Amino acid sequence: MPPSPSGAQAYEGIGGEAPQAMAGTRPQAYGQGAAPPQAYGQGTPPQQAYGQQAAPSGGFVAQAVIPAERGPSPQSALGLITYSGRGPDLWLSSCHGGAGTSTLAALLTNSASAGRYWPVPAPTGNSRVLLVARSHAAGLLAAQGAVAQWAAGVLPSVQLLGLAVIADAPGKRPKPLSDLVRLIAGGVPRLWELPWVEAFRLGDPPDRMKPPSAYARLIRDVSGLIENGTAL
Repeated sequence: MPPSPSGAQAYEGIGGEAPQAMAGTRPQAYGQGAAPPQAYGQGTPPQQAYGQQAAPSGGFVAQAVIPAERGPSPQSALGLITYSGRGPDLWLSSCHGGAGTSTLAALLTNSASAGRYWPVPAPTGNSRVLLVARSHAAGLLAAQGAVAQWAAGVLPSVQLLGLAVIADAPGKRPKPLSDLVRLIAGGVPRLWELPWVEAFRLGDPPDRMKPPSAYARLIRDVSGLIENGTAL
């Protein structure tokens, strides 16, 4: 389910999308294999400041949108959206539909979902970004493509904090998928692996419950990085 700029479809991603089965999935090196499975057009660019949160004074204004198929090479499933004004401390970019950015935006202070886009400040500046993906094969391959695009240096204004991989189902992850996570982890500054949370699937607001330890660690780590001015 694609993110909504108004936040009406909240808590997308954790428990909300059926995994796409890819039996015998093998890790692929960056730049090899098929393009990420998700195409441009299923996501919605941010139109209102801070998604689910009220826009503070001096918020940003979204400007031009560049579709994924016209993005810089190597291309990924993410397009580019430029914005002017003061952006959030952290942008959450979905590697694919239903990744879970709305859930994480409810937990991370002064963050906003960018949908399936790289947020690019205009005319100059930097944007601090956390990629988000589910742990099924399609989600990880989409994340691999996004990481490869960032690692190629074609997004100089994007300062990537890392990748958050959210479990797509309860229980132990199959070995081929764990191997793929480890491979992708080598291309990002940081990796956070977040477990399945049944309460999120049932609609419990993330910001009104005590988060599991892995989520608490993500919140703590990201807050510390932002306070220290990391990546900006």
